[in-house]
Amino acid sequence: MTCPSTGYATSASRLCRRTAVDGPSSRKNRMPPAVPLPCGKSPDRPSGAHLNGLVDMARDFDIMIERATRCDGRDAPDTSDRPETGTTAQVTAVVVTHNSARHLQALGHALASGSLAPTRKVVVDNASVDDTVAEARLAGFEVLESESNHGFGAACNAGLHVTSTEFVLFCNPDALPSPSALELLVTALTSNSRAAIAGTGQAHRFSSISRVIAAFAPRPLQHRIKRFGGTFPVEQGKEQVVVDYAVGAFILCRAAAVSSVGGFDERFFLYSEEEDLSRRLGQRGWLTVLVPSALVAHEANASSDGVDKTDMARFRFHSLYWYYRKYHSRVYAEMARCALAMCVTIDCCYRALTRQEQVYGLETASAPFRSIDSIRRDVERRVGRRTGQE
Repeated sequence: MTCPSTGYATSASRLCRRTAVDGPSSRKNRMPPAVPLPCGKSPDRPSGAHLNGLVDMARDFDIMIERATRCDGRDAPDTSDRPETGTTAQVTAVVVTHNSARHLQALGHALASGSLAPTRKVVVDNASVDDTVAEARLAGFEVLESESNHGFGAACNAGLHVTSTEFVLFCNPDALPSPSALELLVTALTSNSRAAIAGTGQAHRFSSISRVIAAFAPRPLQHRIKRFGGTFPVEQGKEQVVVDYAVGAFILCRAAAVSSVGGFDERFFLYSEEEDLSRRLGQRGWLTVLVPSALVAHEANASSDGVDKTDMARFRFHSLYWYYRKYHSRVYAEMARCALAMCVTIDCCYRALTRQEQVYGLETASAPFRSIDSIRRDVERRVGRRTGQE
């Protein structure tokens, strides 16, 4: 499955030299920026320590909080009078890049050769130091360049600001859609006037403490606690399935609906931003749907050269903590922070004792307690050492 501290207008105008559009007003109760680098999603599921009791405790706490904080969504705006566009739909493809040069030729070809090609292809580059900008232009993309990396959400908003089509596709550079994928997503939105987002891949539930802890359980226990997991199976024969959210590696959105809620929350530097967007749209009555037949290959944790899965894990768990701060009580968020640190520590120790490859790294245990700027500086130094840029 690609990676903010002021309001939307300020960040978006800073982000791209060619973007000079006023954004939504700033929000109250801003939390510190949450960081990760561009694209690539969730680290591999580990086989951790025995956590059944902790999963049950966290699940019960989740249920209590959900009952106390559940809110009713309003009806979605009536879009039934819109004509079904079918293959004539106008789509702008927005691709966020950071040192992603090696992926762009393949992605550009895949988008252009599909049964429905985007009307416009835009790359928003987050201060790449490789040949990303040149490769993007060779692949047929317009390029909006950033002088620094302000995060995945800020880059998506910059692309949204220059979008004039009804639909906008947010796509990771390492995604490779099948020829019919984009057309199937367009069909899903035009046939369902209440759907604002159509995605691919797995069907996801909103994140919770119990679901995160369940992901650390040993593989032999996974089938016993499957109902507590963050994903659920869908039938491939179904045209579309309503889900809590779809992973942002390849999602088609109604541009007007996304703009109506202020776009992506730029306080999430990377990870959790698409989940937050679906949640805010859901509170206004909009739906997020999954299209099982729309197939997209995605090289996880590979959209930014030099950034590995342990680096991405730091950003993921930092964002998770701030996601819980936004949608749950402070007590819930602090419990989640401690649970995340404990699970990562146990997993790292277990893997060291059994001589298995580390998935998270001990530094990830402290990520929810650190500022995003300090995490970003550490990751940039590590990437620099790996790529010989320091």
